Amino acid sequence: MLHCPRKRACVTSSPPSQAVDKVFISAESLLRDSIELAMQIVRSGFKPTFLVAIWRGGSPIGITVQEVLEYHGIHTDHIAIRTSFYTGIDQHSKVVRVHAVDYLVSRLSFEDELLIIDDVFDSGRSLEAVIAELRRRCRRNLPGKIRIATIYYKPERNRSALQPDYYLQSTNRWLVFPHEIQGLTRQEILEHKPVDERFFEK
Repeated sequence: MLHCPRKRACVTSSPPSQAVDKVFISAESLLRDSIELAMQIVRSGFKPTFLVAIWRGGSPIGITVQEVLEYHGIHTDHIAIRTSFYTGIDQHSKVVRVHAVDYLVSRLSFEDELLIIDDVFDSGRSLEAVIAELRRRCRRNLPGKIRIATIYYKPERNRSALQPDYYLQSTNRWLVFPHEIQGLTRQEILEHKPVDERFFEK
């Protein structure tokens, strides 16, 4: 596995009396990091035949990575799939559901090489569920090579047996991606999103 962090930021969680230390990621920096992540994959010699982006956060990164791979002659069949969490009857912890894998199941073979892309590798449970679902449904057609790529990796929060094969930054901070608005204060939206006061009018 390739472990190529560009920066290491390890910040402990803030006490309740202090504001949460949030990192606001710009669209430009996300694009730049996505290109760098793609080049890391190209230079590793890995040539995926299928590329899967995890909706939502992995999608813009997946689009850029696919474009860069294509530019360098690595042709992939690409698609986005979604995961969701739910708590079932008599269950004390949330279970991960994986959606929209039929396309992959009907096309994958053992000879394929699969790249799975997300924006951040946190607990690892979503990616673990994706691979488990593909293993269950593909059986002997599960690709022989599966690799994970993400821009951000939170190793202290990893609750899975997985690790990203490609990543840029290791961090434990609260990340706010360009598309994220829910949960932000009015002031944070005005400071970090391309809007003015009219945004709050209905």
